[in-house]
Amino acid sequence: MTRMGAGEGLFHNRRYARIWLVGLLTALVRWLEMLALGLWALDETGSPALVAALVILRFLPMALAGPALGGLADRAEPVGLLRFALLLVLLVSLAMWALFAAGLATYPMVALAAFGSGIFWASDLPIRRKIVGEAVEPAKLAQAMALDGATSNGMRMAGPLFGGLLYGAAGAEGVYALAACAYAAAFIVALTLAREPAAETARDPAEGGALAALAHAWASPDARRILLVTVAFNLWGFPYLAMVPVIGRESLGLSPGVVGAITSIEGLFALLGAFAVARFARPTGWRRLYVGATGLLFLVILAMGALTSLPALVIGLALGGACTSAFGAMQATLIYQVAPPSMRGRYLGLMTLAIGAGALGFLNVGLTAELVGAERALILLGLEGLIPLLLIARGWRALRSGPPGSGA
Repeated sequence: MTRMGAGEGLFHNRRYARIWLVGLLTALVRWLEMLALGLWALDETGSPALVAALVILRFLPMALAGPALGGLADRAEPVGLLRFALLLVLLVSLAMWALFAAGLATYPMVALAAFGSGIFWASDLPIRRKIVGEAVEPAKLAQAMALDGATSNGMRMAGPLFGGLLYGAAGAEGVYALAACAYAAAFIVALTLAREPAAETARDPAEGGALAALAHAWASPDARRILLVTVAFNLWGFPYLAMVPVIGRESLGLSPGVVGAITSIEGLFALLGAFAVARFARPTGWRRLYVGATGLLFLVILAMGALTSLPALVIGLALGGACTSAFGAMQATLIYQVAPPSMRGRYLGLMTLAIGAGALGFLNVGLTAELVGAERALILLGLEGLIPLLLIARGWRALRSGPPGSGA
């Protein structure tokens, strides 16, 4: 793996630097809104299930639109698609800012806006990450993906921190105002990206729509397991974050600013973890890191639910952030590497579909928390994830030997 210190060379590539900046700005909004609007929903409704519902609505478009967006990215010019998506999400944020400023906003309106933002989120892997992969030479692919992931993880630190403070100071109106500014800046940067026709590639005999891509990936034991680990992570791993505002506010009695600051610890350790992955991970260990980080996260979630306290929450978020960063860095790199060149957009779309399983995961944890409380919901979440992960890993030969694209 290339050392992260060579990341400076990536920024000499102006196309990569610009698409990286778009990712930075949009990731800031993503994580800021997730925390701040979760706090708003809790204050407005008092329901953990409705807090989780806002996150579900962000994930749902990944399942509904991810494969279609992947097919579109393989057939259309991706920079134009990115600009269009940025313009739409900018208009959504401006509309919500105006509604809150006029005192007309309601929970259903925020829920609809969350779904709209989720459509944009669903475009990130098949469209923006595809541009990232095509902007660099193959030898720098893993480094480019890791740096892009590290940036997103950094925003997972900054977003909740500023989200909690901004919500406490300016409410949801201020959140949407900042979101509109960030999306406007990202759109301006995207306008400076040159539109280039997709490179000509040989037609794959399995080439077709989303179903053909799914059949093609499912026929590969390696690609199938890579996708299934992502499903497990998003069903039983990532949804634990929806319970952090609930535990912080209701179980520990913390203020919105403190909840935001504590949640930012997850992003801080995700950032540090991403740099560590870029510095130390080697191709033969990529799949072991991918699976091991997911399994460790399930154990951390279980422990966070069993040991409800401020120290347990802080330590759990730190470990959870490190696990999530290792998982995320490997997720994009592995699926891009195993995909045929003519099907990369659709393979990334399938990965987006797998991430969309998070909609069911957040529904699961939200309803479970309504029935048994947030702490017990985390215990069940961790237990529910470990067994299927062990079944997925069983017999995966590439876990023992595995450079990218090898093994069953």
